[in-house]
Amino acid sequence: MEITTQLAGDLTEVLAVGRLDGYWADHLTRTLDELMRGGADRVCLRMERIDYVSSLGIRVLVSAYKKFKAVNGSFVIAGPTGNVLQVLELAGIVSLLTNAPAPAQPQARQAADPGAPRELSRGAARYEIHALPGRGMSCSAFGRPLGSDAQAYQAADSRRLSVAADAVSVGLGAFGGSFEECGGRFGEFLAIQGAAACLPADGSNSCDSLLSQGNYVPDMQVLYGLTCQGEFTQLARFEPQADGKGISLTELADAALELAGAPAACIVIAAESAGLIGASLRRSPASASSGTDPFAFPDVRTWLSFTTEPTHTRMLAVAAGVIARAPDAGGRLTPYLRPLGKTDELLGHVHAAAFRFRPLQRGLMQVSDAVRPCFERDTPESVLHLLADDRESGVPLESRFLRGALWIAPLHTITGETP
Repeated sequence: MEITTQLAGDLTEVLAVGRLDGYWADHLTRTLDELMRGGADRVCLRMERIDYVSSLGIRVLVSAYKKFKAVNGSFVIAGPTGNVLQVLELAGIVSLLTNAPAPAQPQARQAADPGAPRELSRGAARYEIHALPGRGMSCSAFGRPLGSDAQAYQAADSRRLSVAADAVSVGLGAFGGSFEECGGRFGEFLAIQGAAACLPADGSNSCDSLLSQGNYVPDMQVLYGLTCQGEFTQLARFEPQADGKGISLTELADAALELAGAPAACIVIAAESAGLIGASLRRSPASASSGTDPFAFPDVRTWLSFTTEPTHTRMLAVAAGVIARAPDAGGRLTPYLRPLGKTDELLGHVHAAAFRFRPLQRGLMQVSDAVRPCFERDTPESVLHLLADDRESGVPLESRFLRGALWIAPLHTITGETP
């Protein structure tokens, strides 16, 4: 089968030549999936030069229709003839797949609508910014950050954290009912509006996850971290200005702080990963063998596992955390934040969970619409504390994202304990 694509306005036309049978079905599926990854959301498959469709080919067409519909896009077919048309009619899918997609709303009309998103080109990214009705968030810093001293964590350092529907949290924690139950498992976690993922530092390398259901609000044991409660004020859909390495975490964080108009903000990212860079604990800081500085050489090699190159590429990354410009307001966040890039100007504490890729719906969406389906249908492959790798000279390696969604909430109130 030969497949070519071309743009016709905002519609992507796919011309296929040959047989849509079991041998070529995967080829067409990969082409359509790549178009979706590349941002195409309105696709027309021209079938006038397809001379045969098998049952597996029909399955590919129906699957494509469902995938594009799930992201508020459309998938239609055009020009089936002869036996192919008869097969599609007998399968009962002609009317489903031949309804013409609605034309895109004219740009001038969008500009006249005060509720329409605004466009912003900045650095390597192009943003579609949606205003949300939220008013921002408050942030609470708690516990003794790892590395602030060499003392092992004790039961008195552990506390219960509810995975609440209005909160975003990151830090070190474990799923369990007590410090004793979790002592050998404390590792990186993130919790986003009722969904939580944790990578236990017990050597299993197998993530755990929790999800609120109805009146059930899960909780966990945590040693330290940041919790933000409130509402997001903006959603920025982003994509690269041109093909390349994707958009770095520092670029997204810098844009988020500018859009927030505040020195510190809570962010959530759901995007296709172009490679994550970060670290995770090799052992729990509450284990009996703890008591050394995990960031001091050479002990750091036994404490932390660093990515040696970008990992989890082409997966769906769900990231959350707090970002700030240095110095942060009142200095309360400083012990909990680390440089996101090569300098200390932009700080953050951002964790990311890597899931099997699934496309996000287009346009305006809520955080839960992007995050909950990941936890409902999949188990995260890993949880990383995102850090820039500046061990080599030159530009440090950073986590990068291809296209996705960035939710932003300025932090109006910051409270914290003295570590």
